Amino acid sequence: MMKISLYLVLLISLLTSCTDVGDTSATASINVVVDTLTLPPPKDSLHRIKLSFVGDIMGHDNQIYAAAGDPSKMKSKDMRDFNYETCFRYVQPIFEEADLMIGNLELTLSNKGRYTGYPMFRSPDIFASYLKDAGFDLLTTCNNHSNDGFKYGLTHTIDVLDSLGIEHTGTFKNQAERDSLYPLIVEKKVDGTTFRLAFINYTYATNGLKTKEPCIVNLIDQNQIYKDIVKAKEAKPDMIIAVMHWGKEYKLDEHKSQVAYTKFLWENGVDVIIGAHPHVIQPIKTDTIWETDSTTFREVLVTYSLGNFISNQYRPNTDVGLIFELELVKNSRTNKTVIGKHDYIIAWRYIQERYTPNLREGYDWKYAVLPVAAFEDDPKRYFDITDTQIKAMRTVTQRMRTHLGKWQSQERNVSLEELGDIVSLKSIKETTKMSKKIQ
Repeated sequence: MMKISLYLVLLISLLTSCTDVGDTSATASINVVVDTLTLPPPKDSLHRIKLSFVGDIMGHDNQIYAAAGDPSKMKSKDMRDFNYETCFRYVQPIFEEADLMIGNLELTLSNKGRYTGYPMFRSPDIFASYLKDAGFDLLTTCNNHSNDGFKYGLTHTIDVLDSLGIEHTGTFKNQAERDSLYPLIVEKKVDGTTFRLAFINYTYATNGLKTKEPCIVNLIDQNQIYKDIVKAKEAKPDMIIAVMHWGKEYKLDEHKSQVAYTKFLWENGVDVIIGAHPHVIQPIKTDTIWETDSTTFREVLVTYSLGNFISNQYRPNTDVGLIFELELVKNSRTNKTVIGKHDYIIAWRYIQERYTPNLREGYDWKYAVLPVAAFEDDPKRYFDITDTQIKAMRTVTQRMRTHLGKWQSQERNVSLEELGDIVSLKSIKETTKMSKKIQ
């Protein structure tokens, strides 16, 4: 900056000393030089928002059993009979760092006393309250399990999320609701600057369960998606984000259909694509897209699948998922927003007492999502974790580190200190033993 200023001073002096006072050509020359200099925007014109995403939030039978704690509560309509607190205890401090926390709700909610896991996911209403307490701001509801609770499940899930103040999109009670609420426009003020984001959400199918009229589940249809993107652009968002339920289950690499739709979405104006459904982690990739006028370009990004956030699945690689953190940067002078830095946290699904004999399957278990980097060195300090489980956690984590290391994002290693006061999951008996050793 000093060099540029000095250059201008010298240039002005030279031009003015060689001309008459009345000669306007010097002034014109100065204006041309100044106009052609492109100065970097001052730092205080750049503003940032942090978005965090997780993959499939599931509710299998054993997860519901663990929340109930006893078979006698499985038909209860009293939501106080279910406790999911341990599930999100160790990721909540991470979620609190985000300005917007987003996940894929791959289940329906119910208060009728009939709660089931696969293949018809119906979890107690209170599950959504624990998601809210954990820090979720927005849940996408469009996936192959959207109709698991039939018409009641679809509409009731919307009602519960509305009652909790959780933003949602992808399923609708009727066409009028879709027309007024879709695409979902979210405005978030961060440090005095308002970010305006458009969210769209689609699924490949609903497992053969027909959507009951007048309800709507957004299906992947190129013509409809194009119309929705056009409508999103009319709202003049800073960015358009698509959450896609797509791909082949349990495959670590993206399918050609995902690649094709990614190209379609990017070329028509979507900036960020977040993938779900495969239940395993797939690549994170970035690219550069030339705008239609062919004079400017923009950075775009896709996470083909973030894997499972929480579930009871045991197939290879289904016990691990990503917390994907994305920074968007807005220049308040130009009003342009671009993709900033991004990273991921590897999170492992831990089930305490899973291998303890003489316990009731599910009912005596505790589920927790663990940021691996914080606990992988000494997990027995906080959990009654078996050597087999430790090996499983470290093995799948290393496999994912190798897998993701080939692509365009990087791991953020969360420390124990970042999690604050950690409440142990160790049994009272084990905790007492440890206390005596310390004394």
